[in-house]
Order: sequence, then structure tokens, then C-alpha cells
Amino acid sequence: MSQITIDKLAFGGSGIGRIDGKACFIPFTAPGDIAEISITKDKRSYSEGILKRLLNSSRFRIKPLCSVFGSCGGCNWQHISYEEQCLQKEQIFADTLWRFARVAAEKIKPVLKAPSPYNYRQRVQLKVSFTGRDLSLGFYRSASHQVVDLPGRCEIAAFPLNIALDEVRSLLTSFSEPHKVPQIDLVSSTAGQVSMIFHYIGDDNEGVSRYLAESSRRFTSIHSISLKSGRKSSIMHISGAERVAYTVPDSTGGDMEIFFAPDGFSQINLEQNRKIIDSIIDFCSITAPDNILDLYCGNGNFSLPLSKISKRIVGFESFEKSVSLAEYNARHNGINHASYFCKDSAAGVDQLADYGEVFDLVIIDPPRAGADSIAGKLVKVSAKHLIYISCDPPTLSRDIATLQKSGFEVMSIQPVDMFPQTYHLESITFLRIK
Repeated sequence: MSQITIDKLAFGGSGIGRIDGKACFIPFTAPGDIAEISITKDKRSYSEGILKRLLNSSRFRIKPLCSVFGSCGGCNWQHISYEEQCLQKEQIFADTLWRFARVAAEKIKPVLKAPSPYNYRQRVQLKVSFTGRDLSLGFYRSASHQVVDLPGRCEIAAFPLNIALDEVRSLLTSFSEPHKVPQIDLVSSTAGQVSMIFHYIGDDNEGVSRYLAESSRRFTSIHSISLKSGRKSSIMHISGAERVAYTVPDSTGGDMEIFFAPDGFSQINLEQNRKIIDSIIDFCSITAPDNILDLYCGNGNFSLPLSKISKRIVGFESFEKSVSLAEYNARHNGINHASYFCKDSAAGVDQLADYGEVFDLVIIDPPRAGADSIAGKLVKVSAKHLIYISCDPPTLSRDIATLQKSGFEVMSIQPVDMFPQTYHLESITFLRIK
């Protein structure tokens, strides 16, 4: 056993303290904790351990709302007050940006806090485990494939999703092959309508389709159903609406309705998504871009709200269904100067550069892996400004370093707490050509 004082939190969720001068990472601790720990991994430059006993509790510690917190891998920080979570995220973010990209802390704004630190997730992927007579429906235990059963509700899931959980359990317990169902996806619209994707890896697709169609007549909280079958995951619509609607602000001060597919990407926190778009609109109201390039554009979530400011929008996205939805969303909102293409974003940039195209503004919203393949190319198509929306501070830092070498400079960065109770952090970086 070793004794440690926790100084701060780390990206990844653990608390950090020092033992004999070496950094030690301990999950489920809080800044100010004094604890007895057991070392589980001892490397030359750091160690990892597990909490055995608290000797003195941090003043930031609170009682977690969820009874399976600490076992379920869905949350990291329910034991820490929300104010302290945001302060720690600010520090982690600033440290990361300085260490890897030399971005000064003065350029980073305070974190935009979530209006609802709980019940914010509009989309969940629930894992299913059936052994003998026992059904578990929930999330994986951290660093494992063991399903931790939800205690009736998930504290970070939106209320409509929690209401639907009882019907999902009933659907699974009545199903003849629950051991062939690895996952259930639930997503909620702005209006609270819930769509479900039933994952099935058995051989009776026709029978499952009938079962789901018959079951849908009894549902009161699940409004549409799709079946995702086989290892290649082909999807079949069973009942209800095929698209999920939500609202975003537009540049006129009103709202715009846009759609995504239940099996496609969507922002999980709709309230914070609105704040991100508001920040982008504010920036564009000043810079007034005529031509906008939207890379990793998805369903047009970030570029369509700018349609009243701009004269031309071009978007690239490699997922064909999202491109179809971006086109549908443009038509639905009467926008005829936005064009979206199913093409890898890096290939799209190369093509535009070959044509000599230049844009006033480029928006990029890459996956967690970042935009390494295009960061060095963006100067070829951007004459003025770049907005980088990121969900991963380390890859953002790497890409900003590349962008700076290419001639961009950071104007400001707005962190946004899209994921309360976890260590994850969204951010909007505003850059310009020097």
C-alpha cells in the first residue's frame, strides 16, 4: 500500500498525484483527496494504481447520482462537483494546447458549461448480455466487455430515452434469441420522439422483422424501429419515421429544423450543439464569409445555419447517408446554394486546390482521430479563416501545430462541455491566415 495526495485531474479521467516524485494516476479520485492506493502498473516515468481507502476526502467530492458509478464505464467524474469538473477541464485543455502547440492560455476562453449536467445525452448505444436467464442492458465496465446492468435508468441519458428503457427490456425478455442481440441504440429528437436500432446477429432476419413490427404496435415511448442485422450491419427500416428531427439556431435569430438518420452521426448534446452554432454564427456575422467549405460535413449541422450569411456552401463527407441528409436538409429549409458531396475530405481539398478554388471560411469537424491528413493542405483553399471543431484535445493540439506551420494563427478557442460527468471536452478553434 502507498499513500498519495491527489493534485489534479488528467485527460483520461484519473486523478494525479506523486509518489517519490513520480506521477501516479488513480481513477475515481478528486483533487485534494488523501488516499491509500495499490500500484497496478509501474513504469519508468509514471505509475498507475487503484483507490483502496480514502484517508481524507476532497472538498470537491459529492455523492454520485448513479448506483453503478465506478463500475459502469459511461462516466468518470460523477463523484466531483460540476463546477470543479469544468475548472479541471479548463486546466487540462490549456496544458495540452500549450504543451503540444504553444497556444497561450489567454487565447482560451472559459468552458461553456452545460445547462443540464445530467440527462443530456440524446443518443446511447446500450450493450446487451444474456447468460442463462440473466439479461444485462447497459454499458461496458471500464476496459472490459462485461456489461454493467443499468439500475432502471441512466443519469446522463435524456429523459425520453430513460422512459423507453422499460419497453426495451420487455422487448428483449420476450424475444426468442436475446443472446443474438449485442446492442440496442436509442436516439431522441428535439420533440422527445425515440428511435431504436435493434442489432441482431442471428439468421432469422425475416422472423425478427415480423417480431419487431408486431411489438411496435404496443409501444408508447418508442416511435420508430430499424433492424441492423449481420456482421456487415445492413439496416432495414421497420416502422415509424426514418429520420430524426432537431432544431438549431440560424443567423436570423430564428430556428432551423434539420434531420439525421438513427444510424448516422449526430451531436449527443443538443443544448450544447446550439451553443456551438451560436458561437460560429457570431464569428461569421463579423467576418461575413461569402464562400464556405464544410469538411467532414455530416448532415450540414454547422454550415446550413450560415446559409443566410453566405452565398455558397460546399461540403464533403465520406458517409453517403449523411450526404443525402445534408442535401435533404438544404431542400427542407429552402437553401439552394449549398452543395454536398460524398467524398473523403482530404481528396475533396486536393480536388478544389487543383481547380484553384479559394474559400473565405473553412469549417472542419473531424472524428476523434483529428484531421492530420488535411491540416497541412487547408492553406491551399482558405484565403481568410478556419473554424476547427474538435472532440479530442490531443489531436486538436497536433493539428493546430501543423496549421501554424502552414501559415494559420489561433485567434481564440472556446471549450464547450458537451460531455458532463466525463473527461471529454468539445472545443471551437477560430484561426486566420497570418
